Amino acid sequence: MKPHETEKFQRVGSFFYLLLLICGVGIPAIISLIGSLTSDIGFRIDIFLGMTIVFAIIALFILLLLISWGNFSFFVKRTAKGIGALPYQFNSSFQSRGGNLYIDVENGMIAFISTYNPLKIQVFNASRIGKAETLASAFTGIRFVFYLDGKKISMPTLITNKMVSTKSGIGAEAVSKADTFVELLLAAKQNAGMGAGR
Repeated sequence: MKPHETEKFQRVGSFFYLLLLICGVGIPAIISLIGSLTSDIGFRIDIFLGMTIVFAIIALFILLLLISWGNFSFFVKRTAKGIGALPYQFNSSFQSRGGNLYIDVENGMIAFISTYNPLKIQVFNASRIGKAETLASAFTGIRFVFYLDGKKISMPTLITNKMVSTKSGIGAEAVSKADTFVELLLAAKQNAGMGAGR
């Protein structure tokens, strides 16, 4: 393995699980406990558990909504500052809701900061990339996808709540951007394979 290369890809990190535990269990339990203790009925375990479940569902929904809107970008941006310290030339990069992708075509290396694992830069030999392709549809959106250690990573190049034709100006531009990153990934993978053969 090359310097700093990640042994196993982790799309979801311990930070995310901790956040789920705090938002999905801890905070709802505290709110329910306060509500139960201050009610006229007094503390009852059945009311406490019922309130906790309701608050947990609401809290988890809000958390997942915030993540899908990219509101964890603060953590990702902070982690991304460490990219320059790595011994690679990440000349191409792309940011999306799923995370940040960095590509060093010449050395056949990529780096990825997952939105669900925002405190860690994961570095991979591009030979570990599986299929990479552009997926474009007016109904499902425009993105490029690739597989890393068998796990699918989807990177939207156009984020909108409206249907956009792939032949329109903005749609064609998004498709072109997706195609470009697919080509970069495949070029990095090819160079990684050539390096392994030397």
